[in-house]
Amino acid sequence: EVDSREARINGLRVFLGHPAAMQRGGLEVSRIDFDTCLVPLLKPALVQRLPARPRVIAIDPGHGGVDQGTQNARPRLKEKEFTLDVSRRLKALLEREGYTVVLTREADERVDLQSRAIIANRANADVFVSIHFNALPNDQRTRGTEVFTFAPARQRSTNAWSLGASDDTEAAAAPANRHDAANAMLAHALHRELLKELKTFDRGKKIGHPGVLRGLNCPGVLVESGFLSNDEEARLIATPAYRQRIAEAPAEGIGGYGALVGSL
Repeated sequence: EVDSREARINGLRVFLGHPAAMQRGGLEVSRIDFDTCLVPLLKPALVQRLPARPRVIAIDPGHGGVDQGTQNARPRLKEKEFTLDVSRRLKALLEREGYTVVLTREADERVDLQSRAIIANRANADVFVSIHFNALPNDQRTRGTEVFTFAPARQRSTNAWSLGASDDTEAAAAPANRHDAANAMLAHALHRELLKELKTFDRGKKIGHPGVLRGLNCPGVLVESGFLSNDEEARLIATPAYRQRIAEAPAEGIGGYGALVGSL
């Protein structure tokens, strides 16, 4: 729609980096959005820099150690514990399918953001997935699932368009931007499976500047599976059965992404 960054692509909610505009009697999107979002999702055969078919997967359990992550104080739920549990489940599922899997942390320890990308790069990872859970202070109603990729150069993050937020546009490309098109393809595959499996509210595929994604030498995404600050979602996340479903979704998504890359 005119003056909107929100779009529906293959039934999924996707946030563009710039609003669509009416020009010369037609609706247009920015060239950056065309190249890094629309072409990879709608015409992937036209992507010039094709990624490798995934064989080595790096899974990043968010937070750890003194970094608790988000929390729900009432039932004493901590993000760092759930991210590690889901990551271990995802690792087992992927290894069963023949992938080589590396975790950026295997215990309750703090690992800085830059080191997480270095671990993935040293393992020659073909795909990087960072597992997280969301929360908002003084807000128990917001819920849902969202997937982030690193923002293309010359585009601000999705959250930076919020009222009162600062423009965080970066003019220079980061290492992660070498995989802008593949990042979108990977995110779309995981986004689809997460919504299909979890039946959560679709908060969209978004762009940002997560430090954990910045230095990657491979396509990478950050997944926010649900909100610990929402009591209903928190109760689900606290159950092993639901965390298994969370793990199964990216496992299916990586398989779908691999099949797409292989077909190209």
